Amino acid sequence: AQARLERGSIGCPGSKGRVRTRAAWVGRGGRRVPREAMGGTMSGQQARRPAPPPPVFYSEEFFKEYGSSGSPAPSAQSIAAVVAAPASVDAPSRGELKGTERNRILAELREDELSAAEAAARRIGTWAAELQARTVPCGAEQAEVERCYAAPPMGDQLRCGPIVDVFVRCAKL
Repeated sequence: AQARLERGSIGCPGSKGRVRTRAAWVGRGGRRVPREAMGGTMSGQQARRPAPPPPVFYSEEFFKEYGSSGSPAPSAQSIAAVVAAPASVDAPSRGELKGTERNRILAELREDELSAAEAAARRIGTWAAELQARTVPCGAEQAEVERCYAAPPMGDQLRCGPIVDVFVRCAKL
């Protein structure tokens, strides 16, 4: 799959002995492949691929102002008013129906996310309370070791060995 650049001369009638050169890629089997087929361009220009369009994120305010319905999430009163409206009133347009449905779905999603967040907060709160309620294992033995090293018996810290052994046995259980 190797290709090499080969320069060849092109003679033109009326060139009066001048020789023009052109570059061509030689691919498999010695056959010539145009530069454009290998990703090259003519006259030394770089090939430019169009960049993908940037993502667009719309805020809720944008939807409220420029959305097809222009109405906020429906309340229970507005739904009841639509249901109780007489039949002579014009039916809502397709855009209004889409906007109302979109707002209803967004309200449901917000409610689901809120309930999930509240459940997570309760779970984390009980876990933190359990952690804080726990007593430190071997706390008395640890305090005794700290006291021994702070004020060693007869000024010799090596005499704290038996107290440290008691702490180590407690900690291994």
